[in-house]
Amino acid sequence: MRNLSAKERALAQLLGGGVNSFDNSADAPVVSPQNPALMKSKGNPSFEAQFDVNFLIFYTTEVAGVYTLKTPAQVLAAGLNAKFPAFLFGNSDYSGGFAKLRQQYPVLNGWVMGTPFVYGTQTPHDSFGPTDNTINSQFVTGDLIIPFTVIAAGPVNWSAFVVVRCTQVAYGTLLGALSSDKFIMNMIRYVMADTTAVGLAQYSNQIGVFKQTLFGKFDSDYASPNSFKMPENQQTGIIDIPLVKGIDKQIALATYINYDAPNVLWSIFVDSVNKLDYAPQ
Repeated sequence: MRNLSAKERALAQLLGGGVNSFDNSADAPVVSPQNPALMKSKGNPSFEAQFDVNFLIFYTTEVAGVYTLKTPAQVLAAGLNAKFPAFLFGNSDYSGGFAKLRQQYPVLNGWVMGTPFVYGTQTPHDSFGPTDNTINSQFVTGDLIIPFTVIAAGPVNWSAFVVVRCTQVAYGTLLGALSSDKFIMNMIRYVMADTTAVGLAQYSNQIGVFKQTLFGKFDSDYASPNSFKMPENQQTGIIDIPLVKGIDKQIALATYINYDAPNVLWSIFVDSVNKLDYAPQ
């Protein structure tokens, strides 16, 4: 068993755990009011922490700085239905406006990705200018916002806002912590509240796993959620993906979100948390 530093304990708490050390043996950790721990349960892997990430989409039209919320049905009626990229982690690429990931995930039907920002740290905006309270009221401080815009026939200014939100901690805090720390993810529980054919179609979008080094070397791999559907799983809106990956500032996950799947949940299980080591070579 290895004791954690204060910084590692802080990150573990951000991720939803309250552990003071990591023990990867079969022995269960000691649990007390002063030292709570997350225990393994049936159907879950062994894990030290867990956190949830929601991917949300909001649509608006804009006239003279005034934004009006729209529904996915109205987006479809306007012929603007598309798949929108959502990016998770990738602190290094986020610092460059997701320059590399946006190359891997183009958007169709004329939509153009704008500059991502963390709500509460920058003026909320899209390419039409600062956004108003109609759309800002849909955001929570710490959300990562990825704006998209298109000018449709009329002309009509349309915007789509992909929101990455963490339930346990401000997502921007988690993203920033990855500049100095890392954790090992050992499962994604992919949950769709909409279990109709429309909602479950979201599972056809692969999850990309990407690594971009300091000097631009880029590696990629993909996992298909549908390939992890289990016949014995009676919950049609849940797929467990046993994706084991160390997450640091160079690693990003990405996927497309269907225009009519405006709320997607990934419940992420964490095997361990570690401070990054930069040993001289």
